[in-house]
Amino acid sequence: MSRDELKDTIKQRFTSKFTLSAQDEEAVLKSATLKSFKKGERIYPKDGCLGYAIIISGRARGLVSTSNFKEITVFNLQGGDSCMLCGFCSLGALQAEINLQIEDDVRMILIPREIFKRLRENYSQVANHALELMATRFSSAITAMDQTLFLPLARRIINFLEQNGAKNGLKITHEQIANDIASAREAVSRALKEMQKKGLVELKRGVVTLR
Repeated sequence: MSRDELKDTIKQRFTSKFTLSAQDEEAVLKSATLKSFKKGERIYPKDGCLGYAIIISGRARGLVSTSNFKEITVFNLQGGDSCMLCGFCSLGALQAEINLQIEDDVRMILIPREIFKRLRENYSQVANHALELMATRFSSAITAMDQTLFLPLARRIINFLEQNGAKNGLKITHEQIANDIASAREAVSRALKEMQKKGLVELKRGVVTLR
């Protein structure tokens, strides 16, 4: 992505949403950088507040760890999404350490924390946008944790498959499903076999199809 393309994307995805002064818009355009993360990488809150991210391509998931060392996926990010990467998509009142797992190579435009903080303080539109992002992440996290605690495993698997377009066949391993819904691979494999017997899913090599 060239510098001109980067600036055009920022204008379309960020600055055009707000009434910024010419000086502040120029500060955003000059300071923003393109960042890349490889599949399998993980970014931790202790790495510090990075700023405001505009996801260009790829896929990542936000994780929280439970007291028994299981990880729960509380939200997903993909091309077209935005996120405040402070405490990694801080969820305000939700006291949980959130990490970001890169599922597919991610490219993002990053607006530095100092610039975004100044915009939040000086523009109510930006502050409201930040609150809306936080509320969306918080709602997603509460839903995910509620499902993990109270829904049967088979129902959680079906919900996951529906959310990920498995009606057309989803290329995924049982371990990946287990990681996403905070279960054990063996338990997911047993549940999928039972679901196959009941005609709920079709299992082929590396592909799960929801019927």
